[in-house]
Amino acid sequence: MPTSEPNTPDLILSTRIINARQTCGFTQAQLALRMGVKKSTLANWETSRSSPRANKLIELAGILNVPVLWLIAGADAPPEVSAPDLSETLMLEQKLDKADLLINELSALVSDLRGHTRRVQRDIDESY
Repeated sequence: MPTSEPNTPDLILSTRIINARQTCGFTQAQLALRMGVKKSTLANWETSRSSPRANKLIELAGILNVPVLWLIAGADAPPEVSAPDLSETLMLEQKLDKADLLINELSALVSDLRGHTRRVQRDIDESY
């Protein structure tokens, strides 16, 4: 934490992380899991014992849906977390539906291939 940064709660990196995490509804454990870090690492960030590296700050900002500059430099209050775009949500649902359909088709093909393989093996076994 830079020494020139005022020591008010809204301007401390650790407090911004906590506020943004809570606004998103994540527990420390959930956020740590999403980021691929230990819960103790995240706890250290939130208690100012350590600070995240630049790549983790960028990842943190993305997961918490806050600007990286806000996370680094702060502001009077955390920005509002915006709801996902409805068209994006619908597009993701369509992709999931398509993936489900493809999985079902693949499963049917595998089952069919197993049946053919067994028949061929039975024919081979009977011919010897």
